[in-house]
Amino acid sequence: MLTDRGFSKRNRRVRSLDVESYSDFVLGFRNWTYNDLDKPARERADEIMADLRINAEDAPLDAFRDQFHDDPVIATRVRAWLSSQQLMWQNVLDHYEQHKDFYHADMQDVDDKGPGTLELNTGMEMPDYVKHEIHIQPGGYTGNDFAGPLYHYGTNTFYKGQNNEDEFQFGIAETLAKPKDGKIERIVDIGCGIGRLSVALAETFPEAEVWGLDVGGPLVRYAHRRAVELGTPVHFAQRLAEDTKFADNSVDIVAAYILFHEVSEQGAKDIVKEVFRILRPGGVFDVTDFHTGRARSNDPYRRFMGWIDHVYNAERWSHQFGQKDFLDTLREAGFEVEKGENRHWGIACYIARKPE
Repeated sequence: MLTDRGFSKRNRRVRSLDVESYSDFVLGFRNWTYNDLDKPARERADEIMADLRINAEDAPLDAFRDQFHDDPVIATRVRAWLSSQQLMWQNVLDHYEQHKDFYHADMQDVDDKGPGTLELNTGMEMPDYVKHEIHIQPGGYTGNDFAGPLYHYGTNTFYKGQNNEDEFQFGIAETLAKPKDGKIERIVDIGCGIGRLSVALAETFPEAEVWGLDVGGPLVRYAHRRAVELGTPVHFAQRLAEDTKFADNSVDIVAAYILFHEVSEQGAKDIVKEVFRILRPGGVFDVTDFHTGRARSNDPYRRFMGWIDHVYNAERWSHQFGQKDFLDTLREAGFEVEKGENRHWGIACYIARKPE
C-alpha cells in the first residue's frame, strides 16, 4: 500500500511505513556492527599483529591480510557489515519494484517541469568504470530505473541516520572554497548522484547558475524530481564528468563529492583535465573525498577494512585511489593546490585553483 507520508523537513518520507520501519532496524543493525561488534574485531587485529611481531606502520597489507581475513571474530564483523549493506538495498528495491508503474509515472510527470531542467542522454557511451555495482547497489548507478531512490533511502542508512536532511551536503556548501575575486556565476557539481549537494549549492548561492552532472541517468532523473519538489532551480544533465560540454573558461566553481574513489585512475586524470579546461582563470575545484597517499591511516585494522570494502563492496578503485596522493593528480593537470580542513567523518577536502 502506498501512502503520502509527507516530508521529514527536506526529504519526502518513503511511501511505506513498513519500509521505513525496516530501514530503522537495518540502521540499528549497522550501528551495532560498527560499534559493539567492531571492538572485539579490533582487539583480535591487535593480538594478531602482536603474534606476527611486525611493525604495524611499516608492514605491507599482505603481511597480515590473510590472518585477519581468516580470523572468526573479524570475519563475523565483516559478514555482519556486508549483510547490513545488502539488506539496506533490498528493502527499498523490493518496494519500488512492487509499485514500479506508480513510480515510473511519478517521475515522468515532472521530467519537463521546473524550476531547473533535466537532460537525459540515454544512448551515450558509458566508460568501463561505470559498469560496476558500486557499494553492491543492485544495477549500479546506471542499470536500474530506481537507482535514484534506491541510493537516497539506502544511503540514509549508510550515513547512520546523520544525513537524513542533507546535513553533510549543506556543510560542504557552506564551507565551499571560492574564487578570490568573489565572482560566482556558474557552479558545476560533477558526479552529482541524486543531487543533494547540487541542491544545497543552489540554495546557498541563489544568484548562481547551478548544474549537476552525472553519468547515471536514473540518478539525475531522481535528482531533478527532488529539486522540483523542493522548488530549487538546478540544471541536471546526464553527462560524463570528463566530457561536460561546457565551453573553455566558463565555470567559476566545480565541486565533487566522494566521486574520485569510484573511478579508474585514468578516469580521474581525464576528469581533472576536463575540470581545468572549463574553469576560468582563478576558478576553484573543491573536492571532498577520502585521504590518499601519506595522509592515509597506517592502522592495520583500518587498512584491512578498506581492502574489504574494495573487494566485497565493489569499491573497484578505492584501494587504488588511496595509493597515490590526489594532490599530485591535481598538480599534474596544472592546478595550484592546497589541502582544506577535513569535512564530516574526517573525509578530506582538496582545493585546487586554476592559475590566473
